[in-house]
Amino acid sequence: MNITPALILAAAAYLVGCPVALGDSPAPNIEGKWTGRTYTIVAGHGGHWPTNPGTFQKPGLFDKDLLIDVTGQEGRRFWGITTISDNGRKTQEPFVGELTGTDNRDVVVADTDGYLNGHINGDVLSLCYSQAAGTKGSAVVSCTEVKRTR
Repeated sequence: MNITPALILAAAAYLVGCPVALGDSPAPNIEGKWTGRTYTIVAGHGGHWPTNPGTFQKPGLFDKDLLIDVTGQEGRRFWGITTISDNGRKTQEPFVGELTGTDNRDVVVADTDGYLNGHINGDVLSLCYSQAAGTKGSAVVSCTEVKRTR
């Protein structure tokens, strides 16, 4: 087969015009409120757990209301506020994130002190949050599912 410059240009034009064929599908719109409950294990105190007496030897176990409010999105990038509440108390924390993976359904988020990784399936986000204690903070792991309210 004789590969000519015209054939190369035609192939390049086809590929530029068809990004979905290369697996680069558009990002789903994830803006809105995602609600559920936390199921959290904590060693140390601070942040969302200011009164936790738990340690690494006997960690605190908590269930609290969780709201992930995605307030803005541009393509795969998004941002918002996480609110954790119980017994009339609430804490809020801003975050930034990005969609990645197959069909942009995997979620990677960073807030002021930890990370969230998850997967979106329709209006359900399955996620795990983690935060290292460092020298003064709290070590936190929380896995749950939240649902988008429409």
